[in-house]
Amino acid sequence: MSHESLENADRRRLLKAGLAVGAAASLPLLPGCGAPPAEPKAGDAEWRNWSGSQVSHPKAWLNPRDEAELAAQMRGAVGNIRVTGASHSFSALCQTDDTLFSLDQLSGIISHDPETLQATVWAGTRLRDIGAPMWKIGQGLSNQGDVNPQSIGGACGTSTHGTGPTLGSFSSMVRGVRLVTAEGEIIDADAEHDAEVFHAASTSLGALGVVSQFKLQNRKAYKLHEREFAEPLAQVLDKLAAYTRDNRHFEFWPFIESDLAVVKILNETEAADVPAPEENLPVTGILNLFARLADTVPGADGPLQRLLTRLHTPVDRIGRSYNIFPSERDSRFNEMEYELPAEQGPACLQEIIATVKQSEVRTLFPLEYRYVAADDCWLSPFYERASCAISVHQHISVDYRPLFDLVEPIFWKYGGRPHWGKLHTLDAARLSQLYPRWDDFLRVRERLDPKGKMLNAHLKKILVTA
Repeated sequence: MSHESLENADRRRLLKAGLAVGAAASLPLLPGCGAPPAEPKAGDAEWRNWSGSQVSHPKAWLNPRDEAELAAQMRGAVGNIRVTGASHSFSALCQTDDTLFSLDQLSGIISHDPETLQATVWAGTRLRDIGAPMWKIGQGLSNQGDVNPQSIGGACGTSTHGTGPTLGSFSSMVRGVRLVTAEGEIIDADAEHDAEVFHAASTSLGALGVVSQFKLQNRKAYKLHEREFAEPLAQVLDKLAAYTRDNRHFEFWPFIESDLAVVKILNETEAADVPAPEENLPVTGILNLFARLADTVPGADGPLQRLLTRLHTPVDRIGRSYNIFPSERDSRFNEMEYELPAEQGPACLQEIIATVKQSEVRTLFPLEYRYVAADDCWLSPFYERASCAISVHQHISVDYRPLFDLVEPIFWKYGGRPHWGKLHTLDAARLSQLYPRWDDFLRVRERLDPKGKMLNAHLKKILVTA
């Protein structure tokens, strides 16, 4: 039998063993953490985010057909106003029991320039829907993360990002915005016209109004070669400089209790397409089951993490960039992420792993480690700072608070700024110390929304100093 056949047979045996243990266990979910929440639609009585951790009951859920209707509805909106894209943020940015806007009908490419490789797009456009149309006009997003249900508005509004030390977040791609204020005024802004609004609105948290259009700086359409493999964590850390220097994109997922990490590398290529191997493991089912086992069966977290890394199937595929960037992420979780000075990443990661190991907190999910370039967007966590992004996850069946409460002070120790779309506990008093242009953002916000109609309870906590 070949080496590859032996590896596959070993994976099948390990999988059967894990499933057998799961079948024998009694695994109740936490209250409220049953079936994953459905994707919200305008008119539903209840809004939930992707993980189900944020819930609200808007009195009005509006879905404007065009920008003129959006402006009119903003003028007539009652109470607090929030806007939701794909509801993929873990923080409470979108919560409101008053007026919630969906921009799903404001979707698609509005115009493009083949010389500058810029495109103006509606803010409601989902990342998963923009790749093919951009390919047709010869353009591609310079970077993406590894999931793609988010809207352009949500991705830019929270500085969502992929990985690559020379590549910034979605906010860094913005070259112009069209903003509808809470009073229905429409403002066009870029670096040359109303530059303060432009720099504030590139990462706005939805606190200035509703951005209806973004002009994005793209690049020529391109293909990517993805390699994903397991490697000893010690070796990954030893090779960090080489991995980041020699690859356009590099990230890895270290497990708390496993010596192996999963490494993902992407590089540009003009080679022929190579499809992903057929997946013969029920990945989502395994993660859902193992996460519950790790939390309910004493001592199971370490063996299950090591089992997962042994079950990992190497990936080697080539295709259009928009098809290669995203990976299937059907197993739902809650997430905390902080962006640290790039040079602090390794020490912070190792302290997190050591601290969780020494605690009684259990988890199945790995950490995620990425690099992101500096930018000049006032409230971007990457403002004037090349950064290392480290994420912590907990399955939706598990109370995330013990793990996140344990890890968050470590992020603070290393100068971390929280990802706006992920869970964190910082308030305006502490956040204001992390952003050099904080007061400038607040001044623009006050000018555009003097009545505070765009501020829900969460935004008041993180933007308004008591």
